[in-house]
Amino acid sequence: MERMTTPPLADVPVRRVADRSQAERAVAAEIAELVRAGAADGGTVLGLATGATMSGVYRELVRLHRERGLSFARVTTFNLDEYLGLDLHDPRSFRAVMQREFFDHVDLDPARTFVPDGQLAPGDVAAFVERWEARLEEVGGVDLQLLGLGRNGHVAFNEPGSPGDSRTRRVELDPITRAAAAATFGSPDGSPDGSPDASPRHAITMGVGTILEARRIRVLAFGAGKAAVVRGLLQGPVGPERPATWLRGHPDLEVWLDPAAAAQLEQPPGS
Repeated sequence: MERMTTPPLADVPVRRVADRSQAERAVAAEIAELVRAGAADGGTVLGLATGATMSGVYRELVRLHRERGLSFARVTTFNLDEYLGLDLHDPRSFRAVMQREFFDHVDLDPARTFVPDGQLAPGDVAAFVERWEARLEEVGGVDLQLLGLGRNGHVAFNEPGSPGDSRTRRVELDPITRAAAAATFGSPDGSPDGSPDASPRHAITMGVGTILEARRIRVLAFGAGKAAVVRGLLQGPVGPERPATWLRGHPDLEVWLDPAAAAQLEQPPGS
């Protein structure tokens, strides 16, 4: 029987670290360098993501602000996505998460922190996303975009089936995504007694094409639960079935992995 081999790693810089804290510090240091350079040259635009994967990066940025004087006064931020149907003060909204983990602890101008509006009525979505894309263009685009990976291969809320040229839009969330969020949506205080039916069904998300316009993209993935999607990102076929694979066409992409997330990556014999 012919031996099956694994496709070679995509031509993407993969940064394997001993533990996630090394990746968090390194990515935060890169962001800090951009922020300091931007303070003297028109400011910096950061693309931000929510979720447990990013929490350590934000903690390190807060530390650099408090202990090293890193100022975010000339930084503009754009968050990737937001659930629809949530008040911005709902503790489960991505706006509230960002306030708790980052915005409230640094000197960012609140008027320069952009998170999609989770209270949009269906008839208001088209105008909102048009303005969102226009605002990104007005500020000159994103200098560095942070990204995590969904277990079904999504990036932001670009679920399976998303084309590589998709723009900011309203989306229906995949059952896998809703199941992953179920624990958060058991009750308003986030107690872990939820079910997929309690999770939001729709969201606003920046599209794959929108994300790919960032000048740098840094993907972080930690833990065994991300190993399969990491292998798909780096060794699977590029296409809408696994939207994260569209990132492989970006000229300045780096993927940061701890040992558990990298565990399923292989090289073919003789490589």
